[in-house]
Amino acid sequence: MIRALEGLRILDLADRSAALGGRILADLGAEVVLVEGPSGNSIRHLAPFLDDEPGIERSFHHQYLSANKKSVRIENSGGLLESEAFRSLVASADLLIDCQRPGTRTGLDHAGLLEINPTLVQISVTPFGLSDELGRKANDLVAGAAGGLIWISGEHRGVPVQGGANPSYCMAGLATASAAVIALHERAGVRVGAGVHIDLSLQEATMMAIMQTATPTHWTWHERIPRRPGLSGALRCRDGRYVGLLVRPDRFKDFLAWCDRVGIDHGMTEADWTWSRLDAPRKDNPVSEAILALARALVRDEFVTGALEADIVCMPVFDFDDVHGHDQFTQNDQFCQVEHVGLKRSLGFVQSPVAGMGEPVELRSAPTLGEHNNEILGERGRSTRPTDPASIASSRAGTKPEEALAGLRVVDFGWVLAGPIGSRLLASFGAEVIRIESTRKPDSMRSQIGPEGKPDPDLGGLFNSVNAGKKSLAVDLTTSTGRSLVQRLIAKSDVVLNNFRPGALERMGFGYEVLKELKEDIILLNLPGAHPKGPWAGRASMGNILMAASGFNMLTGFDSEPPRGIGVAYPDFVSPHLMVSSLLAAVRERDRMGRGQEIDAVQLSATLSLLGVEWMQYDSTGRQPPRNSNRSANYCPHGIYPSLDEDQWVAIAVAEDREWQALCEAMGRGELVRDARFDTLSARKENEEVLDEIVRTWTKTQDKRICAEQLQKIGVAASPVQDLRDLYERDPQTRDHYQIVHQPTAPEIDVPIDREPARWMGFDHRLNRSPGIGEHTEEILKGLLGVSDEEFIELLVEGVLE
Repeated sequence: MIRALEGLRILDLADRSAALGGRILADLGAEVVLVEGPSGNSIRHLAPFLDDEPGIERSFHHQYLSANKKSVRIENSGGLLESEAFRSLVASADLLIDCQRPGTRTGLDHAGLLEINPTLVQISVTPFGLSDELGRKANDLVAGAAGGLIWISGEHRGVPVQGGANPSYCMAGLATASAAVIALHERAGVRVGAGVHIDLSLQEATMMAIMQTATPTHWTWHERIPRRPGLSGALRCRDGRYVGLLVRPDRFKDFLAWCDRVGIDHGMTEADWTWSRLDAPRKDNPVSEAILALARALVRDEFVTGALEADIVCMPVFDFDDVHGHDQFTQNDQFCQVEHVGLKRSLGFVQSPVAGMGEPVELRSAPTLGEHNNEILGERGRSTRPTDPASIASSRAGTKPEEALAGLRVVDFGWVLAGPIGSRLLASFGAEVIRIESTRKPDSMRSQIGPEGKPDPDLGGLFNSVNAGKKSLAVDLTTSTGRSLVQRLIAKSDVVLNNFRPGALERMGFGYEVLKELKEDIILLNLPGAHPKGPWAGRASMGNILMAASGFNMLTGFDSEPPRGIGVAYPDFVSPHLMVSSLLAAVRERDRMGRGQEIDAVQLSATLSLLGVEWMQYDSTGRQPPRNSNRSANYCPHGIYPSLDEDQWVAIAVAEDREWQALCEAMGRGELVRDARFDTLSARKENEEVLDEIVRTWTKTQDKRICAEQLQKIGVAASPVQDLRDLYERDPQTRDHYQIVHQPTAPEIDVPIDREPARWMGFDHRLNRSPGIGEHTEEILKGLLGVSDEEFIELLVEGVLE
């Protein structure tokens, strides 16, 4: 079992919005303790339930999100503040995760907690951040609307859709885990012994998922607002089943050959490759027409096989029945059964999202309420380490979050999105991240258009966001001298990462066995799309295609619409947090045990692992969970409703009867409170179609922003469905999410980028710009590797340096 975070104690007071963070930390070996009241954590009360029977041990949300955790029940009637047991837990803890404003539940703000434990790291995950003075509410739906994710998801001009399996909650939980390991690394090194308070907004965590689809330069440079369906797509084949597909220009010749084999009359030659560009017009596009003709001619599995033979990015859109029996998942032990002693039965699990670590993750069932009271509350002798208050105060005041990972060197072979976003997160917090680049085969992100509408290697908006704060070494790896230089760099580094297809790094001469010879305790992280084993191992992939193959799309949207999923390459945004959590856990293990490891952070497996609640439900019932249709078993009304203007919408989520009563008053329909069809949650769910029409009739007369604001003032979770312009210009809560950087090649051009959503309280964490290609080559070779001026000139003349 993984012991990377062994010895760390985390107090978990999180609700559904951040509970995944504690689960990740527990899987990595930390002792994560649910601190619960007499009725248990709120997650225990969320449907769906095992056998549809409510009970505090029967919620699938609890069983999935609390696996590997422990439970302490505190009975004190005065609440946590009056409980010596809670104070004792705080004194013994390394980190505390909560989801309310500090002091709301415990009576202790961060300063009060530090009086008990000066070394404590606290992460507060709230709907709109601690700067939201109104204390507005949000669940996954409302956060998805506020964070721009729902606007770009769904059919063009159709109702915007909420992603299945709570993607906003996932983004917040994963950001919690990555922030935790960064802060704990900082406390162990740079800020020795000092605690810190981290503010994490559910809205901003969601915004990080739209970084690609809704890059801010789309609006600031081109006044373009990305719309539905974003990056999502689903192609219907002859048998009525679906695939996801991307024809790239470098595979255009093979695409035409595939069409010819099937007998598709496409009328194109190799000179027509520009029609396969992502920015090519969709109307009257012969590539699109040929793809549709292929789909009409082939059943799904024939289509996927043909695409694979042509090395075209393609995977099937799977439901759980498909996933359950497919070799790609069974060969990689994606599923397991875990015995639950209290329930006297086994429960079906997906593997851990961090299952690719060097040691296996052993899953324990979620704890029963108070199961570990005797073990934890009865312990003796555990306390925080001896500390010098003066040195703690000094380190707390003198260090910045952008220095949290100072001293960590990362050699980054990553390109496009998933790998670079993860290494950006490391660079943002002070790691020295060195991109290995080539002018002969540059990262495709360097071909993005600049403000003038032409490709620019330095000004692409998305490139600047995902590569902020890094260095660039441009070297020809096809030469032995170039490879030797990078090997010398690796010998002086801590981490090597890549998101190539399995086997590619080995073919380049940088496989793990080679790296261990260079540096015995090196940590190598591979971030492949599909697993190194299985029939899809060598397949090219992209995030939105992996999303479709994971089963995610069949949980999302409406049955009457194609299973598009959501409008982003979802795995490309969840994987970076998992990558950072795994890497820094491995660094901690290396520092304690003196050993490195190879990590396979598989994007497809990890995405499926985030569908754990729905998978447990499927395993228990044998039935595919329905597509969510913007509804929730725990809220009603719950949906995306039209507002006054064309294609403008408002998200509303009602959890409790008193919230329903407040909504009725706001709608001017007070009589509905006494209507037996709607007087309880179960009654409202039984009459949801009628209820939705009542709400819809009212919202059509309302401005989306005014409507949401009025509902929040009376305690109802609501948000306008925000687009990129709303986020960049109109929402005061997100005005600090974006930051302007400038490139030396065009210093007059403002390049807006996304900032990190995890904010160290008391600091204004600003990011550095992305590098020009090869910008730091001389600095790295001369300053780090000791290359002389003469050797450097010789390398330039020989073309080793690009």
